[in-house]
Amino acid sequence: MAGCWLLAGCGGGDVKVRGHVTQGGGQQAQGLTDGKPALGGDGTVTATRKVRASLVGTDGALKQLAEADVESGGGYTLELDATYDRMVIEAVDSKGVTVASALLDSTQPATGEDTRTAPPINTESSLEAEVFVRMVKDGTSPASVDTVDLRTRINAEQAAAVRGEPGDEVKAGSVKALAAAMRAAQDTRLKAYARAGALVTQVYLFNVSLDAAAKLDAALDAGGESSTEAYDAFFAAVREATKEANAQQEQQAEREASVAFRFSVKAKAPAGSGIADASVRSAAALEGRATEASVRALLEAANATDAAKAQADTAATALRTGLAGAPSASVASQVWANYSAQLTFNGRTSVVGTHLGVTADTQLTFQDAVNASAGALVTLDSALSVIALQAGEANSTVLSDAIVNAFSTYDAALRLQGNTRLDPFGAKAASGVELLVISAGAFRLE
Repeated sequence: MAGCWLLAGCGGGDVKVRGHVTQGGGQQAQGLTDGKPALGGDGTVTATRKVRASLVGTDGALKQLAEADVESGGGYTLELDATYDRMVIEAVDSKGVTVASALLDSTQPATGEDTRTAPPINTESSLEAEVFVRMVKDGTSPASVDTVDLRTRINAEQAAAVRGEPGDEVKAGSVKALAAAMRAAQDTRLKAYARAGALVTQVYLFNVSLDAAAKLDAALDAGGESSTEAYDAFFAAVREATKEANAQQEQQAEREASVAFRFSVKAKAPAGSGIADASVRSAAALEGRATEASVRALLEAANATDAAKAQADTAATALRTGLAGAPSASVASQVWANYSAQLTFNGRTSVVGTHLGVTADTQLTFQDAVNASAGALVTLDSALSVIALQAGEANSTVLSDAIVNAFSTYDAALRLQGNTRLDPFGAKAASGVELLVISAGAFRLE
């Protein structure tokens, strides 16, 4: 499905968007354009009288397209004259004050549907819309933002963190920090894809994910399955639709985008904000999904044994479960460290050890390859430390270039060392090296 990436509509005909305004926790003042984030919460459904659909102009101002009344249960149906992309839906009260909002990637329905279902308007969706508008107000072209990716990088915990911050000024500062981090992450992701050999564009990545996003929104609105199941289906569909990149390239792109996002939001978050910790945990989970898929694909391509694949699945389950329950960024970092140990650093009992068939006779050879990663990691972490210190002042171009270059040096050094040392393991050596690169370089500098 091709997206309509310009601000103008993409064709005539009646376009219907249906959805629901829902509840959360907390209530805020009018937002989106006045610097005071409106994040929904208790009483939102009762307070909402209408919803307004708008495009975001290049100056960050909302340009209304349509308006509709809201039913007593929060339901609404918007009617538009054309298909639009990157639209904001506001829930407004009787005085016209915005109480919550949502970001709709496209009004084009999912395959097989005749009406587009919008994501539930709640605290999380409100933060997503606020961040998008802030990105545009800070100079980003609306059409250059992959809003599907934006929505994957913001979750309910981040929204709750912003909602609970002391005062509108801190809240607005957190939104601004997230907007800068989002720009850095998306710039870095594109450059990392290019370095890995996948020549994709922001428009391509946005367009191929639109059908999956529409199905996700419909599932979330219906509430018939858990959000975990809905997101699992979404990420699998996006991966399947992204024909120009494989799982390994996706993992490398997300690994580096994750660093850019985390470094930027931590450096730019205002004092007293909890957004940095929540954002690190969100990034940890997103990188975990990409890593899990890459490991699985590598093992499948290398004709790994069922024992090795089962061991990798067990490690991935522990990673996902641990990250989902991590109460802090430091705990999330430890969960990642445990995963890396299970993947590689537990020696012959690790996933890579099982995959290569390491024995008592070959254990020292394998360990030599693992130890060789230490030098590459020292160089990588040293470079990332400098980048982290400069992230508060660096623009997204400088930050993304530095991160991609640091990982390029790391990957090349570790592959050179690993291929030399794992050569005795024959046909499985190449996949063993790639698994080592993944496990050693994942979720760096926390």
